[in-house]
Amino acid sequence: MSQSLAHDTLGSLPAVPPGFRSELPDAVVKSAARTIQILEFFDHVRRDVSISEIAHALRYPQSSTSALLRSMVAMGYLQHNRTQRTYRLTRRTGLLGAWVDPSLVRQGSIVNLAHGLARHTGESVLLARMNERKVQVIYVAEGGPDASRIAVGCQHELATTAAGAALLSMLDDRQVRRLLIRLNAERPASAPAVDIQSKLCEIAKGRKLGHFTGGGSVAGTAAVASQLRHETAGDMLVIAVEGSEQRMLPQSAAIARLIRTGLQELSS
Repeated sequence: MSQSLAHDTLGSLPAVPPGFRSELPDAVVKSAARTIQILEFFDHVRRDVSISEIAHALRYPQSSTSALLRSMVAMGYLQHNRTQRTYRLTRRTGLLGAWVDPSLVRQGSIVNLAHGLARHTGESVLLARMNERKVQVIYVAEGGPDASRIAVGCQHELATTAAGAALLSMLDDRQVRRLLIRLNAERPASAPAVDIQSKLCEIAKGRKLGHFTGGGSVAGTAAVASQLRHETAGDMLVIAVEGSEQRMLPQSAAIARLIRTGLQELSS
């Protein structure tokens, strides 16, 4: 290609860095302001934090702090570490407001890769993460006639989509099996059960190929997805090129090669 595609308990709380101060003006909705203050606190400390630490630092009731954090996890702005009982910001938070100043935010290599793929393929390109037991879209580089159907923040199935398979492939087989068993147990009565062994075989094949082909985020679409794992971010991320089944399936191999080239450029 001539152009690059990508260029905890309260007593044991760590000390809060000096200088953090945030007060609520009188004329604001308290719950909205507290949500913003939580984001500001994460930006200040720049590490994982517990509910107790946030409540202590911001002088919030712990019950309402817990409810706010759960809501932010559900929307994809925070990630919950159930083992450590801590929270951290996700990449969706970092991408929020990217349109305000592209020179500062959109020059990131991963976002550049998404837009480069959208230009080369003429299809939409998604960045997506695992949110609980769903795939959540956190960024869309729009391209093709299906772009308007794909919304940032939308969630779709792990077990039946290309992006879901790419995310599952980052787990070991025991974790995948356990997750699929739970998804089968929680599925609506009208939905077919996932064939766990077939899904494990599909994931193993995709790991070898370096990409996954399957359903897209909305009905009637197909996608080609690959991993974008970044260990230091503590968040699993995938990139997927998505469009109508009629357009995507005949060119899925070529799109997979484009993604692979872009990821090689990204890593170098």
